[in-house]
Amino acid sequence: MPQPTKGPRLGGSPAHQRLILANLATQLFEHGRITTTEAKARRLRPYAERLITKAKKGDLHNIRQIAKVIRDKDVIHRLVTDIGPFFADRNGGYTRITKTLPRKGDNAPMAVIELVSQKTVTDEADRARRVAASQNKAEDKVQAAAAAPASEEPAAEESTAPYGEGSHAPLDDPQEAPEGFPVKGNADSMLYHLPGTSFYDRTVAEVWFTDAVTAEAAGFSLPKSQQELEEDADASVEKAEADAEADAGDAKGDA
Repeated sequence: MPQPTKGPRLGGSPAHQRLILANLATQLFEHGRITTTEAKARRLRPYAERLITKAKKGDLHNIRQIAKVIRDKDVIHRLVTDIGPFFADRNGGYTRITKTLPRKGDNAPMAVIELVSQKTVTDEADRARRVAASQNKAEDKVQAAAAAPASEEPAAEESTAPYGEGSHAPLDDPQEAPEGFPVKGNADSMLYHLPGTSFYDRTVAEVWFTDAVTAEAAGFSLPKSQQELEEDADASVEKAEADAEADAGDAKGDA
């Protein structure tokens, strides 16, 4: 039989505590970090990490288990499509608690709890190896092109364009974008990220593209969450144009 947590609870009853934790978890997944009391942060951490583990599995049963707690469908979508896959290669330790100054008024100890945005050391090492291999491959192609006859000059272009025209191999600094190539590409997930999006700064580029059209031509695609945002924006534009045409037709009829 389930037993309530011994000792003082958050709120006045077990039901109130469940609601508090559910609301805190919703805000954490929506904003990435929240400031709360240290006691709530420590109680929230295992609660939120269990939900992330369910999101990593991503099957119907686990999504329904998440929906019992998180009532906001947008937050559920972000948890399952963005946060869960981001931690796919990390076994636990999805959140971090940092103590801050006490709260003014009652001097309550405060803390910031946030989702860990950095990848694991192993994953960073794997990405570094892939980037180094891509750079070595580009250098080998450059050397081969220099030794080849003049008729084989296009090979030198392929050395810096692993996915054809409009793509560029990473520079010595993977975070530095080549001039005219602002779009990041991830060869592992075959996704591309546009500047200003949520995962642009977190992604280590393994290839760069001039624009989204070039990236999609090379077989890369936007993350699902951003695809849906673009579809909603296109639908809004089409609806606005249809309304404008209807208003213009009504005006002609009245005339």
